Amino acid sequence: MISSVFALLAIAQVCLAVSVARCRRTVPGLPTVVPVLVCAALVWDNGVIAVGDLLGAGPLLETLSVPRFAAHALLTPLLVLWSLSVADRAGLPWARRRGVRGAAVGLTALLVAAGVLHDVLGLTLRTERWADTLRYVNDAASPVGPLPAIVTGLVVLLTGIALWRSTGFARLAVAAAVMVAVSGAAATVPPLGNAAEVVLNAGLLMTVRAMPVRKRKPSASSARSALPPR
Repeated sequence: MISSVFALLAIAQVCLAVSVARCRRTVPGLPTVVPVLVCAALVWDNGVIAVGDLLGAGPLLETLSVPRFAAHALLTPLLVLWSLSVADRAGLPWARRRGVRGAAVGLTALLVAAGVLHDVLGLTLRTERWADTLRYVNDAASPVGPLPAIVTGLVVLLTGIALWRSTGFARLAVAAAVMVAVSGAAATVPPLGNAAEVVLNAGLLMTVRAMPVRKRKPSASSARSALPPR
């Protein structure tokens, strides 16, 4: 039963990835590239968990599981740069400040490094059953725990709130709030975390679709007109 839920979540991520990819001509660059990569990684993540019980514990499932952790470590922090790009395109003046850009790049690098140290270089796999699912989890101790994912989620949430206040577009803030709120329960109820990722990526898609086709120069009124209320 739960394996089927993960399969459905994988299908949902495929649909989201395709939908975002269709926006690449009108909204090129990071706003579309990053969500497509994140969705693709989560297709793999959910798919491997969905078939884990069928494959059984062993070298095949273990090998298929390694990219799950590597993708999370390398791709999830890119949402920090995505958030900055979205804010810039929406005409929020602070997003173009050199200091903000430098801080975003530095934070992304730190989050990637923390993820690589724990989920790539320090990866120690062991099997874990939950309901009818069988998956490999990282058994290595981490000094930062889920902090990189939490920090990334908070950055997206704060960006969503800034867009909400400046433009009236609230969907990104709502989707990110769901992800942050559910992240605490994901460790004990894995499907909740994966379902929240679908909600977050749906928020990314709606944000990309609402973005103006061309960048506009920031002005007193552009921040309020760049993204239509949804």
